[in-house]
Amino acid sequence: MKSRETVLEALHEGKTLISSVTGLEYTMIKGVLHTRHQESSNWKQSELTFNNPPSWLNLQIIEKNKRTDK
Repeated sequence: MKSRETVLEALHEGKTLISSVTGLEYTMIKGVLHTRHQESSNWKQSELTFNNPPSWLNLQIIEKNKRTDK
């Protein structure tokens, strides 16, 4: 994604993001950033703040029709 602001905007819009490097997914749950690995169904609170450019440059929005969970 282009910037930290773009990432935070997408998360606040309810989008789920995925890292093309680590495979971690990111989402907001009740206004708090959560993460999980692709194979896991459990979300855990994340301390990531996206302050470092590499942490947002490799993120992509997951398309809903490509998700396996509902």
